[in-house]
Order: sequence, then C-alpha cells, then structure tokens
Amino acid sequence: MALALNCGIPSTPQGRELVQHGSALFPIACYEERLTCYSVPWHWHEDFEYILAYEGTVTVGVDKKRICLAEGEGVFINSGVLHAVEFAAEGPSALRSGVFHPRLVGGMDTIYWQKLIRPLLQPGVPSYFLLSKGEPWQAEVLARLWEAWHAVDEEPDDYENRVRYLLSAALHTLAAHCPVGECRSSRQEQVAAQRMKQMLRFVEEHYAEELTVERIADSVALSESACLRSFRQLLGTTPIQYVKQYRIEKAAGLLLTTRLRTGEIGAECGFTDLSYFTKTFREIKHCTPREYRQRFAVQA
Repeated sequence: MALALNCGIPSTPQGRELVQHGSALFPIACYEERLTCYSVPWHWHEDFEYILAYEGTVTVGVDKKRICLAEGEGVFINSGVLHAVEFAAEGPSALRSGVFHPRLVGGMDTIYWQKLIRPLLQPGVPSYFLLSKGEPWQAEVLARLWEAWHAVDEEPDDYENRVRYLLSAALHTLAAHCPVGECRSSRQEQVAAQRMKQMLRFVEEHYAEELTVERIADSVALSESACLRSFRQLLGTTPIQYVKQYRIEKAAGLLLTTRLRTGEIGAECGFTDLSYFTKTFREIKHCTPREYRQRFAVQA
C-alpha cells in the first residue's frame, strides 16, 4: 500500500534518518504524494531511494544540485546521500517513491550483496542516477522501479519475491553503468558532508528555540563564515533560511493534523511573533496559515 510522506523525520545525532521503511522482514515502503502542500527537508538514510515524477514536474535537491524531473522521469539516490524534495508553488507536482534497505536484495554475507549492492557503495560511484525514457538502459531501470512500486502498492500474490527480483534487476543495470572513479570525493568534501549532516540534526532538535548562525556553527565547531559557506555550497541556501523552511514545514504539519490555533502552532515551531509567522508562512507556502488549513486539511 502506498503511503503519504512524513515530513517529520526522526534521526540519529549524526542526522541519519531513523524511520523504518517497510518491516524488518521486508524493508521497503512506497509513497505517493502531491507537493502542493509540503516539501521534504534535507535528510539522509542508509536505504536506497528512487523518486518518480508521476504528474507535472518534481524538483529534487541532491548532491549540491537542484534537479527538475519532468513527468515520467526519475532519480535513483544512493545510500547515505543528502537529499530533499521541494514544495511546488505552481502547477501540478506529484511523486511516487520507493525507499528500501540494501538487505532486501541480499545481506552482506550473500552473493547478491557482492554483485549488486557493493558496486554501488564503492568510492567514486555517483551519489545519484538520473533516469529518462530517452536512454534505453535508463528506461529499463525506470520500468522495473515503476513495476516494483505498483507491486508494493497492490500486494498481489507472492509480490515480495517479484519486488526483490525487480529491484535486483534495476541495481544490476545501475551497477553496470557506474562511471567508477569519476565521482570520487576528497577527504575535505567528506568531512564537509558529515558536518552538514550534524548541523541539520542540530536544527531538527532545536528548531523551536532561538537559533542563530553562531549556534548552528558552534554545534560542529565551525566559524560562522565557514558555516554560511557550507550551507551555500552543499544546500544552496543559508542556515537561517533553512531554519525558516524547516519551521514552516513543521507548522504546516500541525495545521493539518491538530486543532491548535495559528498562534499556538507558530509559537511551538519557534515563531514568537504571530505576524512574523504569518508573513514567513506566506513567503514559503504562498498562502496564510489559515488558507493553508482550509485548502489542504480535507486532503490530509
């Protein structure tokens, strides 16, 4: 069964997502969501993830890039990679995604891990693969990922084995087209990525408090200028803008799932001034909190 995405992402002190997708015996979950009422904040997990543009365009942030997927296109995101999905301000935008742990295909003590998983986890392997119907091998991967998504959603007889086969075939094709060594990151880049994951985790833990660039930088022993530079280079935004966006996404979730008043929600999400909360909400969501609740509460 396809699920709605959850924007509140519990994670470890290092920022790794703690959400279990699927079950321990069958670690995969498939999601379907329209992006007209929320975005998915920057996060990472050990699972592989694929995002398919189901309707309109879907904008994904991954590996310092902003990728705009046209309808029918997709992106496969490697394990441990920071990524996000943007809110769609205008026009239709819907995605279908699958998140699965590598052990679904085979554990570390199996031939499946050695031949299908390990090649994708080696240094120098791309952090993501764009998938388009115009390239035969990419179209083949897309077809298998779509079929796997539908199998998980519909749960026909023996669908678990079918899903494992489809994902194994997709990974085999991806591994065969890895430009190994061409994407190797430096030690400095690896340290920067790890620091960013820790700073995002700090924001997630303290977003309801007063947050400054200094506090965020101090959480990983960086200078303010280095913190600003890191956010711009890795996420394409500033620390404070990220905090504002994260707070608004948390507030949006509360608007749809609680009966709290607007002022109470703003205060719970770190906005001490109601007018500033409303102004910021409008800047990011292009409507007031009240309008947002009226428009999307029935759909949630």
